[in-house]
Amino acid sequence: MLRRTAVVVAVAVTAMAMPVMAQATPGQENVGPDLLPASRIAALPAPERAAWMAYVAESARLHAIDTAAMNAELRSAKVTQMIKAPYKAPNFEYFDKNEAWFRSDSALLLADAVLTFQTPSGGWSKRTDMTQPRAPGMSYYSETPDWHYMPTFDNGATTGQMRFFARVFAAHPDNRYAVAYHNGLALLFAAQQPNGCWPQTFPLEGGYHDAITFNDDATVLVLTTLDEAASGRVPFAYPGERQRASASARRGVACLVATQVIVGGKRTVWGQQHDPLSLEVVPARTYEIVGLAGRESVPIMTYLMRLPSPDSHVVNAVHTAAAWFRAHAISGYHYDGASGLRADANGAPIWARLTEMGTDRPIFANRDGIKLYDWNKLTDRRTGYGWFSTEPAEALRTYDKWALVHPARAP
Repeated sequence: MLRRTAVVVAVAVTAMAMPVMAQATPGQENVGPDLLPASRIAALPAPERAAWMAYVAESARLHAIDTAAMNAELRSAKVTQMIKAPYKAPNFEYFDKNEAWFRSDSALLLADAVLTFQTPSGGWSKRTDMTQPRAPGMSYYSETPDWHYMPTFDNGATTGQMRFFARVFAAHPDNRYAVAYHNGLALLFAAQQPNGCWPQTFPLEGGYHDAITFNDDATVLVLTTLDEAASGRVPFAYPGERQRASASARRGVACLVATQVIVGGKRTVWGQQHDPLSLEVVPARTYEIVGLAGRESVPIMTYLMRLPSPDSHVVNAVHTAAAWFRAHAISGYHYDGASGLRADANGAPIWARLTEMGTDRPIFANRDGIKLYDWNKLTDRRTGYGWFSTEPAEALRTYDKWALVHPARAP
């Protein structure tokens, strides 16, 4: 059965009866311990407890809607298990297309197909080829026939489709595209945790999927999408949606500030994922162990620098993150995903993907999750994962200009 918090199960045990729906099987992936069990939520102060109980109840309600709709498809098709959707990588992104393309028949054909992959809860999955319409009984996800990543904010999913439909509607004002966007926006609102940030998937899936997720820029992409709606750049967004998007984004910014990791009394950067209740850094996949995230912290810092009127807390967060990046640049090496790490006296500065808190040492792990301090000891995760990055360099160049306008001040 799908990993899910005890509170969710208790709330929706009747609604979630699924006689023909295959769900994620134990051991499908190492998702770690549940972060939102009933016992943790029950121990919270009354106002927080009520907010989190309502949150997981809404998750259960939306999941029940999604699975009921899929069950109906399966019964109609007289099959007992979902068919895997076709695979496609990377993220769902069409931001490089010009307005002429969005006016084309190709854009319309794609838009009509993407509509069929929107879950009843309002989102989309990832790594899925959406160029052809989804067939009845076909999963929204490509890599397993089980209920997984449906829907998700990972790899630009949901936010990517929403921003796509905003552009399609501008060229082809078909109300179906506006409705898809409205439903996606409703999911963003529902998925926002009481702490102000977003999980990797919603409805909740359990384990690390329920953590505050900065991996793959999930939270930053949600905030960017909300900002677009709030600012009027999505003309068909209702006034109430724009107001709610603005308020939601403000809460999200507060969560970014609150999750900035403090080590030895000093603000540093962020982790890849954080505990939704304690806000502490938590591991994600087995090789994504607890550490300060040199790559994921870049878009957070960059997003905060884009805010038009940052308060003192935001300004302080940016200055301290920039100071951390400056202090943790690594010289004398070259790194790329294909050839890996090698000595290079003329190499541009690089930053570790993960840095140990307290020692400032780069850390690594294979799929066994054992912490390593030497990249050369990596085996099954030696390639295929970006252990170092040059991205902070560009963020620091932006920071140098930003800092002239936003001098440090006490929060």
